[in-house]
Amino acid sequence: MEDDPDTRINHPEKLCDTIVGIIDELENGNIIGEERASEFRSEIYRSIDTQKE
Repeated sequence: MEDDPDTRINHPEKLCDTIVGIIDELENGNIIGEERASEFRSEIYRSIDTQKE
């Protein structure tokens, strides 16, 4: 599968917030630990560019 250079996320902040919300629920349900949840949150915000163009 080739990368499509025109593919973009219109609202990366909302996507980050949604994914972090899922991580929070997994942590609250004791499915993942606090340390791992923190690592996931950091990775999410680092991996998606939230800078305005």
